[in-house]
This record gives sequence, structure tokens and C-alpha cells, in this order.
Amino acid sequence: MKRKIFLITSFSIVIDQIIKYIVSNCLSKVTIIPNFISLVYAQNNGVAFSMLSGKRVFIILASLILVYILVYMLNKEKEKNALIIWSYGILFGGIFGNLIDRIIRGVVVDYISISIVGYYFPIFNLADVLITIGVILLVISYFKESKSKL
Repeated sequence: MKRKIFLITSFSIVIDQIIKYIVSNCLSKVTIIPNFISLVYAQNNGVAFSMLSGKRVFIILASLILVYILVYMLNKEKEKNALIIWSYGILFGGIFGNLIDRIIRGVVVDYISISIVGYYFPIFNLADVLITIGVILLVISYFKESKSKL
């Protein structure tokens, strides 16, 4: 089980870092679907929506504490089914993907820009998507677990 989570995490980190390397070295802007989705090189020195901008050390420490809490939760998990394994694997992959950026680059590389009816959603990256999906899957797994106990 831990091996599977490690493999999912490692694969997620590698893909995330390869994309960020390509984006930061080769991309300025590429329109995928006009007026909807583009790839744009951006740097974020905060967290979601640039909150805590410039608080790099705090964000790194908070990320490490979060990882510790998640490892604790994972170790307490009684049933480690495929949903749990994937949840933690991609969640760790996303957290470590952005953590590597913060430690090595000093900023997180973002590149996915979405516009819907003139509203521009904040630019994000694969690690952000992995974190979001990982949290959603984790919540689903906990709801399924609590429902089965009823």
C-alpha cells in the first residue's frame, strides 16, 4: 500500500516538474481554446489566489506540517482501498510538487489560465489540480466510510 502511494506520488511529482520546467524555459503564451483556456507562464509567491504572498518560509513550514498530519491520518486509516491510495498519492504529489518549487525556485510556477465569459480564474498548475482532486477523493472516501458504518 505504501509502495503504491509512493509510486503515485513520485509519478505526479515528476510529471509536474517536467511540465513546469518546459513552461518556465520555453513558454510565454499558447492559446489552446480561444477565449477559454491558455497556457501562460506565471510565478506565484503565495498560495491559492496569491494569499500569503511573500510568506515563503511560513508556507514551506505549513506544507511540511500538513504532510505530517496527512501521514498521521494515513497511518490511522483502517481500510486502505484504491480510493484512499489514489487520494493520498496525488495529494502528496501536488503538495510536494509545489513545495519543490518554493524551496528551489522561491516561487511556484503556474501556467493554466482559464477564462469563462470574461472572468479570468487565477492561473494554476498541475500540482494545484492534484491537490484539489486528492482532497475531493479523500472527502468522498470518508463519506463512504462513515455511511458504511451506519
